[in-house]
Amino acid sequence: MKRKARRLQYAGVIVLLLFAVLYAKEEITLAGNESSRFGVIQALGEQGVFHIERTNFASTVDRVEWNGHVYSDKPLPLSSAAAVVHGTVHRLTGINFSENRMLAIYLINLLFSGGCNILLFLWMFRLLRRTCRGRIEVKWLLALAMCLSTWLLTYSVIFNNHTPAALAVLGLVIALEKYRRRPTLRAAACAAAAAGAAGALDIPLGFFCGIAAAAGIALESPARQRLRPVLTVFAVGGGIAAGIVLLNHIAYGTILPLYIAGGSYVPPLLWATMPVYWYECLFGFRGLFSYQPFLLLIFPAVWLLRKKLRVPEWTGLGIAAAVVVFYLSLTGEYGGPSYGMRYLVPVIPVFWLVISRWILSWKQAVWKAAAVVLLLLWGCVTSLIGVYCPFCIANEGAHTPDGHFSNTIRSPFLSNLLVMTFERDPEGEMTRRLIDSLGEEASFRHIYVSGVHMRSPQLVAELLRSSLAERLRAEKTSPH
Repeated sequence: MKRKARRLQYAGVIVLLLFAVLYAKEEITLAGNESSRFGVIQALGEQGVFHIERTNFASTVDRVEWNGHVYSDKPLPLSSAAAVVHGTVHRLTGINFSENRMLAIYLINLLFSGGCNILLFLWMFRLLRRTCRGRIEVKWLLALAMCLSTWLLTYSVIFNNHTPAALAVLGLVIALEKYRRRPTLRAAACAAAAAGAAGALDIPLGFFCGIAAAAGIALESPARQRLRPVLTVFAVGGGIAAGIVLLNHIAYGTILPLYIAGGSYVPPLLWATMPVYWYECLFGFRGLFSYQPFLLLIFPAVWLLRKKLRVPEWTGLGIAAAVVVFYLSLTGEYGGPSYGMRYLVPVIPVFWLVISRWILSWKQAVWKAAAVVLLLLWGCVTSLIGVYCPFCIANEGAHTPDGHFSNTIRSPFLSNLLVMTFERDPEGEMTRRLIDSLGEEASFRHIYVSGVHMRSPQLVAELLRSSLAERLRAEKTSPH
């Protein structure tokens, strides 16, 4: 059995590694989320500074002017870690963002995001192997499907903080599970480290994970032995928080992240439109469940396993619920120009773990297997369409003005599909049907802006030569 598990594990890694090698992006879009982080990687890795005005990415919109310099407004830890790796490669090989831009971008995307997806598979597979029931092949398929049929796949081809944050949440659940089986200070420290890593990647997520780590360790500890492990959690978590504060002070001269200190973050007030926003983020055109319907099984899974779930699972579910409530209540732009609702990516592994344990408890039935396969295939299709351009042109809710073309094409799935099919076959049947369905004017604008956004002059040139452009020009010059 161990030999079979090892072979399956290697097979999964090979599949994900091959996908990462083939699909990791070698260029960034005009999305500030990408350029802002790469600005830090180049500045710190090649120049040894944190300000980004002398980098190839200084024009990013996600920037703050502070003390006479231009800085990224993104949290520093992830970009700084990538900068250390890039700096090492730069010194050893001479690769840099000025002369080897695409290669440097590709390597960062491959190592950090592709590698993160591989770790997510390995950790989930090992967790599921501890489940007594179910065949090991099913456990392998479920673990691999998590990385191939969700937004984890979509964002595995670009440098981002969401898939590492999902890995940190899963790491916290694993650490709590280890502590449940054997309550050691080392396991408590690992739980705190996972929570600290989540905070370094996503501050609100880190806050929820910190509370969950302390609560989970306290609940799993004998009453008379609770103090030391809980203090260990606070000590390790506090140490990581202090390190992040110190990094901010070294970089900026302030202990606060610049998107707070520089005043660039202003949460919109959306109380009147909140129900619509929640619906669209969960079930609509940016929906967690509409893009990944397999995750809908979390509701029956939690209910039917409520007496069997242990503290680690309940802790993870608590984090997931807090993340959903927080981001859907205090944002109004659907995650900005991106595929799906990217803020919710970190909840995927927790939901997947609980659902998988429920599925592994089933009695074998063809109709159940067919239903699961159908849900997973749906997720594979939507996730693969997202891979085309994860930080895509998309409706930004409260930030999108009236009359903008993304108010017509609101679904990133349809917009990515439109641009992708046009690029591959501008006059093809599928392209024509999509344009007819979405509208010629909105389709033209979306393809044009997407071409500029993706730095693809070939796509823009093809659009201007297309029959779609000719029809629109004819309509504008028509006397009617």
